[in-house]
Amino acid sequence: MTNTIYVENSVGRAVADAVNLFTAGHGVSAVFQHDIHPQMQRAQMGDEWWIEDVTKRGMAILTQDRAILEDADERQVLVESEARLIALGNGNYTAWQKLRCLLVHWDLIEDLLQKDGPSAIVLLLSRADTEIPLKHATSAA
Repeated sequence: MTNTIYVENSVGRAVADAVNLFTAGHGVSAVFQHDIHPQMQRAQMGDEWWIEDVTKRGMAILTQDRAILEDADERQVLVESEARLIALGNGNYTAWQKLRCLLVHWDLIEDLLQKDGPSAIVLLLSRADTEIPLKHATSAA
């Protein structure tokens, strides 16, 4: 269970601020990526390191980069770190559309936050895909 969402830079500070504006009503707070990992503004390789760090801190991840679910290395770190991921379904959503997505699917987000990971959901403006099962990889014998 977590009550903190790590909001990736690409989602925007305005979305993090909006979540925090109503924390008293829903019990969830948001932290903005730049405030924890300011080095994210510089070019670097891969997202694996910060996914592990955020998950160790007990936070769920809000991203508009749903490709994290499709990249084999990043998906594997999501599984291994037992992450909870909330992905916006379109990287071109405006700030208002991102906020609408969160509000329309807030019950799904709360459900995800209450569970142990690994788990992920993709939020669309009109609907959310069903939960995407993330399983631990089995080692080859």
